[in-house]
Amino acid sequence: MSSERILVLDGRTIEALACVRSLGRAGYWVAVGGKRRWPLASWSRYCRASYHYPEETLEGFAGLRRWAQRQNIEVVLPLTEATTLLCNAERSEWEAAGITLGCAPDAVLSRAFDKAETLRRAMACGVQIPPTRFPNSLAECREAAEAVGYPCVVKPRFTSAWNGHGFLPDLGPTYAKNVADLEAAVRSRRQGEYWPIIQGFVPGKGKGVFTVCDHGRPIAWFAHERLRDVRPSGSGSTLRRSVALDPRLQTRAERLLAQMEWHGPAMVEFRDEGNGAPPWLMEVNGRFWGSLQLSVAAGRDFPRMWTEILTGKQPDPPDGYREGVVLRWLWGDVKRLLYILAGRPAGYPGTYPSVTQGLRELFGRQPPGTKLEVWDPQDPWPAVGEWAEGVREVFIKALRSR
Repeated sequence: MSSERILVLDGRTIEALACVRSLGRAGYWVAVGGKRRWPLASWSRYCRASYHYPEETLEGFAGLRRWAQRQNIEVVLPLTEATTLLCNAERSEWEAAGITLGCAPDAVLSRAFDKAETLRRAMACGVQIPPTRFPNSLAECREAAEAVGYPCVVKPRFTSAWNGHGFLPDLGPTYAKNVADLEAAVRSRRQGEYWPIIQGFVPGKGKGVFTVCDHGRPIAWFAHERLRDVRPSGSGSTLRRSVALDPRLQTRAERLLAQMEWHGPAMVEFRDEGNGAPPWLMEVNGRFWGSLQLSVAAGRDFPRMWTEILTGKQPDPPDGYREGVVLRWLWGDVKRLLYILAGRPAGYPGTYPSVTQGLRELFGRQPPGTKLEVWDPQDPWPAVGEWAEGVREVFIKALRSR
């Protein structure tokens, strides 16, 4: 049992709930911070205190830091790029308050948070990437699209881009099938001086490998397969199964993370055509991932490992994890159906499910042994809170769209 006090941020996310449950069961005193007054992770029986910061700003996080100091917090775990950047912006102030930040310094973070730098480092260490260009003007964007071919993918450089006052909206990647699409996508996804990345569309199935690194050295590995995505065009999953680690993915991910000297959790995502060709690196998420609970359920307790590293303990040598564990994020399937009802994204060249298929996925039979991710009979209230907050969010969006 551990007595350290841990503050988990981004409490609205399912990965925050996974962290709170993992650390609470390990004996840590756990608090939750979030933008919402009743974030998902705060409904857990393992949440001992919570703090509401209405805005993700330096001023808001100064208030969070004062509260954490009064609560004798020893470690803070930011779980998104935005909160990680805000914590790191005043890293010395957190450390002066006696609080350890659960993230690497900015110089290391940029190797994953800046997608262009990640891809360049992948090329430098021999990890295959899709046909990619890094333009610095609209004219270069047009040239890049012609070089990689239409339809092409337009990706913002950063998931969370800070403009000096706040974070720019995250529009995510999009697709362009011609010059007109390209110019609209590029203009909307330009982040100040940073132009978006232009990539060729590559087929294949999304696959990821997961780890926690101690200064470039992976502590343990995990892998799962996505059975359904929240966005049918590709995103976090709603249904996933733990699988054996693919040595092709592990070898490439290990080489890249060592080159990045990465410190902390990481998901390395590939796209694999399954025909014997090398897998394509898509990105590195330098933070805990949405399907974190699956790794914990299968025997890879990454939140506990990372916290032990941060608090100066030596994580126990991990045993193998269980393959074939299936978890379903039910609210994620509801969101998936809403994306299906909204229709295929403009310019998306891949296959897209029908409404009938979406309804069958939501209400039909699931793979044998499937368990719900958020529901836990020993900790039931988060399942109630997720639906209460989710329905409220959908209702507010519907009113705003009128």
